Order: sequence, then C-alpha cells, then structure tokens
Amino acid sequence: MKFLKVTMLAATVALVGCASSKSEQKSEERTFKKDYVLMDASQKKLPNWIQKPSKGDKSKARKKNRYFVNESAHTNKRLCMRSAEARATARIAQEIAQFMKNSYAEATQGGADEDVTEYMQEQLATESQAFIVGSSVLKTYWELRGYKEALGAEEDMKKYNCFALVKMSKKSLEKAVKKSRAKLLGEIEDPEVKKKTDKALDHVADKFNKLDERVKVDRSEE
Repeated sequence: MKFLKVTMLAATVALVGCASSKSEQKSEERTFKKDYVLMDASQKKLPNWIQKPSKGDKSKARKKNRYFVNESAHTNKRLCMRSAEARATARIAQEIAQFMKNSYAEATQGGADEDVTEYMQEQLATESQAFIVGSSVLKTYWELRGYKEALGAEEDMKKYNCFALVKMSKKSLEKAVKKSRAKLLGEIEDPEVKKKTDKALDHVADKFNKLDERVKVDRSEE
C-alpha cells in the first residue's frame, strides 16, 4: 500500500513538473500587440543584423571589426536615417562605458568606490565619444509605420523607424577603450582607489574586443 502511495505521489509530481515546464515554455513565448501597421520598408525582411550586428558583414574582414546598431524614429526619412547613424556611432562609446562599469563591478564584488561608479554612470560614455575614430556606417534599414488610434496609438500618424549598422576596427576600438580607461584613472585622486580601479580594469580593452554580442546598455546611458 505504501509503495502504491509513493508511486502515485511520484506520478503526481512528474505531472506537475511537466505542466510547470510547459507553462514556463509558454511564458517565454511572448507576443506583443502592435499599435501600427507596416506600410513600407527598405527590405522585405527584417535584417538579422539588427539583433546580431556581426551578421551584417559577410566579408573576411568581419573578424577584424566590431559592429554596433542603434535606431531612431522621425516623421522625416532623411532625418530619421541621420539620427540612427549618429546614435549607432554613439552606441560604441556607450557600450565601452557599460562594459567597463560591468567589469569594475565584477572585479570589486561589492567593494566598488561610489565616486568611480558614479563617474562611469554619468560621464564616461559621453567623454568616450571623443575617442571613437575610424567608425563607418555599413548598412541601414528603414520602415514606414502607420500608427492607429484604433490599435492603441496616441494618435493616427505616419513615422519612419530607422536602423543603422556601424563598424569599427578592433585595432581602433582597442585604442578607444584604452583612452577611456586612462581618462577614468586620470579623474581619480585617491592613490589607493586609483590602484584598485587600475587592477579591476586590467586587460579591459582586450576583453571588450573579444565580445561578439551586444553589451546591454542601461536606459539612462542611451
């Protein structure tokens, strides 16, 4: 009798586990209600480089470069494209600052200096833009969206949504990261804090260059 109860209990747990697993799978498959209809686009399919920037370059030079993507929206297509290109270039500095901040936090493990962290959050991304030299726009994509009040939009309107893919050689990128690191260290007056930060960000340029995926940037940095 005890064996029967144990068997039934195990079967129940298994069924609950399966149901839970299926429930988790369903929850991962999110669907979004769009408040617009797609009216036109520069390509029939959404480019895969929007999610995976390195996919936008099929040449042999891909291993020598890093790739960055950003987007913009505007009622004027030309201004939309220009804004997307500028934002994609600015994205390089944002990812550098974010990666340095992540590396610093990981290395210090709760012992981070608040002033150093604040500087990386508030200023480094902006100041690092001066070190972004040699980047170029590789590809662009735009689509015209018709927003509808009936679909949940605030008002009926047409607006372009544009994406730009920018590339930068790893050699130039390494220089930019090193200059950003030097800029950060130059702002630290306390010798002990500087030494600790210097150690925490050791080889950060090389580590950043080895990444293939995008660095998730805090919204405050965008």
